[in-house]
Amino acid sequence: MNYFVILFTQGENWEQGKKIWEQDLEKHRDFWREYGEKTDKVIGAGPFTDDTGGMIILEIESLDEATRIVNLDPAVIGEIFKTTVHPWHPLSKRF
Repeated sequence: MNYFVILFTQGENWEQGKKIWEQDLEKHRDFWREYGEKTDKVIGAGPFTDDTGGMIILEIESLDEATRIVNLDPAVIGEIFKTTVHPWHPLSKRF
C-alpha cells in the first residue's frame, strides 16, 4: 500500500466569512467517516485551525484510486472544497 495526502482548500461554493465549522460539511464528514469505517484506509483526517480547509491521509493502492475516492466526496462534488492529491512518504508513523 501507498500513502496519499489529500489537501482540501476553499472551493467555488465556500461561504466566505464563515468558519470551517459553519460550512455545510455534514455530508463530507459522513462520507469520510463511513469510508474510513468500511475500509480502514483513512489514517488521519481533520481541518486546519486557520479555517482554510483540511487534509486526509489515506493508505491506499494508487493515485488513481485516491483520486477516484476524493471525487465521490459530496463537498468536492458541490464545489465547497477544491482538492489536490499528493503521494506521500512518511518518515515516521507518529503524526
